[in-house]
Amino acid sequence: MAEGGGLENRIPPRVGRGFESLPLRHCCEGESRVKRWSVRIALALVGGLGSYVGLSALLFVAATHRASLSQEAHQYPPLPALRPDDRLLIVAPHPDDEALGCGGLIATAAAQGIPVRVVYLTSGDAFTVAAALTARAAPDPDECLQLGRLRMQEARRGLETLGMRPDDAVFLGYPDRGLLPMTIRPNRVQESCATRARAVPYADAQSPDAPYLAPALIDDLRRAITAFQPTRVFTTHPLDDHEDHAAAALLTREAIAQAVQAGEIAPPALYYYLVHYGDWPLPQGMHPNRPLTPPLGLLGEPWQVFWLDNAAQQRKRDAIRAHESQYAILARFLSSFIRRSELFLPASPPRPRYTLPTDDNPAVHLQPRADLASVQAQAGREGVRVSLETREPLRTPYQVELTLLSVDAQGNWSDTRWRYPNRRLSARRAGNALHLWLPHRPLANAERAYLLARVKLYGAELDRSGWLPIPLPSAGAESGVPTGGSAPQSAP
Repeated sequence: MAEGGGLENRIPPRVGRGFESLPLRHCCEGESRVKRWSVRIALALVGGLGSYVGLSALLFVAATHRASLSQEAHQYPPLPALRPDDRLLIVAPHPDDEALGCGGLIATAAAQGIPVRVVYLTSGDAFTVAAALTARAAPDPDECLQLGRLRMQEARRGLETLGMRPDDAVFLGYPDRGLLPMTIRPNRVQESCATRARAVPYADAQSPDAPYLAPALIDDLRRAITAFQPTRVFTTHPLDDHEDHAAAALLTREAIAQAVQAGEIAPPALYYYLVHYGDWPLPQGMHPNRPLTPPLGLLGEPWQVFWLDNAAQQRKRDAIRAHESQYAILARFLSSFIRRSELFLPASPPRPRYTLPTDDNPAVHLQPRADLASVQAQAGREGVRVSLETREPLRTPYQVELTLLSVDAQGNWSDTRWRYPNRRLSARRAGNALHLWLPHRPLANAERAYLLARVKLYGAELDRSGWLPIPLPSAGAESGVPTGGSAPQSAP
């Protein structure tokens, strides 16, 4: 054959190119199919995830609203009338809490010439969203301190609108968002998550450079209480959703108890007010003609109502707006407290059994095993027998964390923590109840004791009891534990 006359040369170039490209075309089509299916699978996954997140968000919002609903048909008695010899002390975890919970009461008392003093446990310096408004970036510790000073100025302006003087405000300067960790570990110095301070950083606080310790805060608060000699004290509710507010109830109760035990004051009446509970109060926004009513989970409590006249309501509105750094972000929520009335709950003496609201927390709405229904505590000299009841029997992976605090006559604190399941812990289950024995030898010399129960899932808290005072066998009427029952019961 002639050179170049092979078979490959007799195939027309066009046909040859078609045969050569055939495997490549099939390969491209295969890759295209894989890409299409990959995109479809990715879109299906994203859609499914979006539906799950959307449904979860919807259930969360629905559960939050359910927990916050009120029944206005419920009738509550009035708060005992203010008297000329009254002296009102308001304990606020942060600047603005006093205006939200007690603004109308403060304005009414000031108008009647009744002395009022407000003690701020923190300066609200860890609300980094507000700090970012001025810093226009993620705030650093110095900018958080600047926010704390700003909020102290706003608090003074707010009290002025309520008819008070600047020196009626006492700032303690302890760590914002750090009060509950301080109470759980009372003998360990805490560090602020925002300012990185480990001691009071404000020069105009009552005790600058005081360490971030629960006993130091209680000493400061006790000094403020003793200096003012109140007849009634108002602080935040033990079941308030905000950790600082829940801790403030314990810190206030203990400071009063120590002052009474030392003979520094006569026992005042102690009342709680509520600020954070789901998205309560509902409906949110400005509704000045509506009364303030309790959330669904706390309807059964013996609340007392304080009715506001137009002047007190207007002063309260101005005081809330004076907290400009907060109002700029939370106007709708803050305006929800401008109502015809305010609510206060008399503190009860320690009792063996506490019934807790159930299905009131969006985190446990679909997790009844984590929903605490009651806590019962029976104290002995060397420990406490605790019975916890949940909506359904508690099982793993849910975990119970218990913290037991005791304080002796000298004000020394002892704290112990347990987690269940724990083979070393004596436990017995019976239906929805879990019975535990908590050994705690310091109870033999304790004057007072407090218990905190929390249910967690993989370290995340789902429900908690708040700090519950435990009746001790040796405690009598002289123990100095305050209640709301000592207030004069006259008609308003």
